[in-house]
Amino acid sequence: MKLIRDGKVKTLTITLGELPALGGKDSSDSDQADTTTTDALPGPTIVQEPSTTTTAEASTTTAAPSGGGSGGGPAVAPKAATGLPDGSPYGDAIPFTSSVAVPTNLVWVLAIGSDARPGTDIRRSNGDSIHLVGVDPQTGVGTILGFPRDSWVAIPGHGTGKINSSLALGGPTLMAQTIRQLTGLPVDYYVLTGFEGFQKIVDELAGVDVKVERKMNDNFSGAHFQPGWYDMNGGEALAYSRDRHDVENGDFTRSFHQGNVLLSGLAKLRAEVGDEGGLQRWIGVLLRHADLDSPPTQLLQLAVLARKLDPAKLTNVVVPGRVGTAGAASVVYLTDDARKIFLDLRPDAAIGGPTGDQPRPPATQPPPQPTTTTTTAAPASTTPTTAAGGSTTTTTSSGGIHLGG
Repeated sequence: MKLIRDGKVKTLTITLGELPALGGKDSSDSDQADTTTTDALPGPTIVQEPSTTTTAEASTTTAAPSGGGSGGGPAVAPKAATGLPDGSPYGDAIPFTSSVAVPTNLVWVLAIGSDARPGTDIRRSNGDSIHLVGVDPQTGVGTILGFPRDSWVAIPGHGTGKINSSLALGGPTLMAQTIRQLTGLPVDYYVLTGFEGFQKIVDELAGVDVKVERKMNDNFSGAHFQPGWYDMNGGEALAYSRDRHDVENGDFTRSFHQGNVLLSGLAKLRAEVGDEGGLQRWIGVLLRHADLDSPPTQLLQLAVLARKLDPAKLTNVVVPGRVGTAGAASVVYLTDDARKIFLDLRPDAAIGGPTGDQPRPPATQPPPQPTTTTTTAAPASTTPTTAAGGSTTTTTSSGGIHLGG
């Protein structure tokens, strides 16, 4: 991520989609984990950037404890993309029938991709993809919040370190605790998979159509795409999700692309699945290739909720940060803009409505409209945002984003 270009202070235009309330675990499920909505929420806990921090290109290398994935072996992407666009946007949702009741509270799911190489434990390797997904079942509005994997954070019981190392240090439970402490937001459930599992999920569901916004030509990830829609197999989707070398904002854009794949998966679900039998098939694929902490009795409820979501109502955003150093390591320090986003999401999982401990809006309240804010500052941090089905906006900011709350 280039934080300062030619030493110039830039005038930045910021457009943030604003969404209404999102859903969570009922109080009867509070024994599922100590990170649930029913617990008292802490304030965001962001590690401050030292005054000696340099602004330079981010390094996204990771160091796992002994026995974890080192990040040095090849990712499993044998089917690199080499062809021309061959996909298309998903159409409207097909009719859907279900008698299953969906949750009524805000739902927060931590989606984790492990960087475990073949033969290593996905639960004891560094995290490679980290997204907190929040949704309001009453309005269908939601947010996909991506975290740069080099974010320098407080890890409960382990001091400070890169956020991705929390998976290697204590599995998905510790990563969930780390996210909760960092953001002050709940984590009701998690889902965890690795490179191989991700590819098998995509392949067994017969691929996923993803829009590539710009040319990608990266031998490290195997991403070789022209702009356009691609009907991606598992290897192609993995390559697209892991490219950070030839994209403008490095790991920030990489995290944004991973959010795009999640949105495309939701679009595929609503375009192809019309009943609970179809959902059971998707659940079976996930159970074979991912680690989920959702109780079996709730899996179908959550799947029905996912099927009812319109991806166009979800905003894909990457947490703002600034590249610096911690000792000899290149890291990302999250900025005060990150704190504002965390607080803004707390009442309703939406960027732009109530903030902090203000109450959740009633379900009948219309969603707030997007705002455009112009500010001037430097050096800058970069946060891409989008809503599925809309154009991609790279939100560049370095201080004082007004989030309407």
